[in-house]
Amino acid sequence: MPKKYENLSPFAEWLVKLAEERETTISALAKEAGLSAGTLRYLLVEPHRKPTLETCLRMSAVSGRPVAELLALGGQDADQPIDPYHPDRLKIIKIFDHLPMVGRQALLQVAKAFSLLGETKDDNK
Repeated sequence: MPKKYENLSPFAEWLVKLAEERETTISALAKEAGLSAGTLRYLLVEPHRKPTLETCLRMSAVSGRPVAELLALGGQDADQPIDPYHPDRLKIIKIFDHLPMVGRQALLQVAKAFSLLGETKDDNK
């Protein structure tokens, strides 16, 4: 049985419910999301803490819930649309982070080429 916490924030309540639904622990959820166990645990034991954008992005990838929804649960205001923070975006960032400089430059050139293709399509409408 999971530990009982008091005065949980809406985000922390969601975390506890997610762990219960999956019959797992907060630590296991953190590991699955690529977060430290302490990152999620602090959100439970310190109700005034707010999850970071990275925490919401990673938990979105694990849970399938929209990032904007998790940010709202965490009491975070999104100044910009969060839809671009798709789980695949995290994969691209991870790949980018592991590339040598020449690989990063090549990946950027490919991304720019694809974005130009999109602009050309939009111009032809």
